[in-house]
Amino acid sequence: MDMVRAAVLVALAAAGLAAAAGLAAAAGSGSRQVSTATAVCATRSFTMTFDPKRKVFVTDGEHVLASGSFTSRAVSSRCRRVPEPKRFVNSGLGPEFRARTSFRCLANKPIRVHVNPIRNDAGAIVGTSVQVGIGTDARLRVIASAILKNKGNPYASRVYQAAAYCKLGA
Repeated sequence: MDMVRAAVLVALAAAGLAAAAGLAAAAGSGSRQVSTATAVCATRSFTMTFDPKRKVFVTDGEHVLASGSFTSRAVSSRCRRVPEPKRFVNSGLGPEFRARTSFRCLANKPIRVHVNPIRNDAGAIVGTSVQVGIGTDARLRVIASAILKNKGNPYASRVYQAAAYCKLGA
């Protein structure tokens, strides 16, 4: 029985590594490294996958639309670049999550993704912010927000999602 369990665990670990490698490869294909960018993506649904120790991905189920790590940000060439919103509306976001998680969200319009670096008081980049929402060039209603900040600090990185649009574990 223990050998069967060990074999199952090895298979699950291999599958997890393969999935992670696939996400990493997908992040590089069709994505542009950026400092700050906002883009409209044709999809009305997305999945946000958050690992507070490494990275955040926004996908349409097949393709990575945006990603961020402590040192880099990328937006897919599948999304059309637009001006940065003048205002971000964060009301409606639920409590923060500080652990690995993934959730699916549905929007009533094509989504917008916004990525930008987070800087410390000295101006050095210490992380990344990834926002996903709906809106216009004037205003972005945030549906999901991920902050990767101060690598190694377990209380700095976090993710938020609007319960009206998103379901955890989906």
